Amino acid sequence: MSVIASQFARPHGLLGKLIGRGMARGNAELSRWVVQQVGEHAAGDTAKIAEIGPGPGIGLQETLRRFPDARVWGIDLSPEMLAQSRKRNLAEVRYGRLVLVQGDIARLADLAPLDIVIANHVLYFWHRPADELAAIRACLRDGGLLALGYQLKQNMPPLAQKHFPQQGHVLYESDEDLERLLRSAGFSAVSNRIKGQPDAPQGRLAMACA
Repeated sequence: MSVIASQFARPHGLLGKLIGRGMARGNAELSRWVVQQVGEHAAGDTAKIAEIGPGPGIGLQETLRRFPDARVWGIDLSPEMLAQSRKRNLAEVRYGRLVLVQGDIARLADLAPLDIVIANHVLYFWHRPADELAAIRACLRDGGLLALGYQLKQNMPPLAQKHFPQQGHVLYESDEDLERLLRSAGFSAVSNRIKGQPDAPQGRLAMACA
């Protein structure tokens, strides 16, 4: 179980490919929902959007559909996940509207200033989250938007609750914990939304303005 848990931070090899397919099934609705919420919230022209940790690329697919005039980047540590993202969005990659980049948050600096940064289910793998959020803030334009899709610890599957902390991953027990981190990194106007019922949420979203 700990081996499987370690794969979620950076899927690799045959098992990583299988993890990616599982993500495509299990996280698809949250990924699409987050982009839909961002689309309703975003104001003005949106020209440059990046997703950190896009996994199998379903969120990228929805972003490309929802923001037809924007250029989109997907940044992921995993070559296996980038391959799945590319396969799912091949036409947009060939057209040049979607660019896939192997790396971490540091790669955002090459794209700044960005209008929107999206990251779904990657917050847990930032072992120094204050530094990661500050780096994202520095790459957003004034008024730019960060959207974090996540789940609180108590609403996660038992495997994640037990084994993620053993891998050094950070789990959050309240929206307020995350809001404090965002504000300390220089974000403002933090808002939280829940997908599904509050007592059994399918996921959560924190949106914060730079």
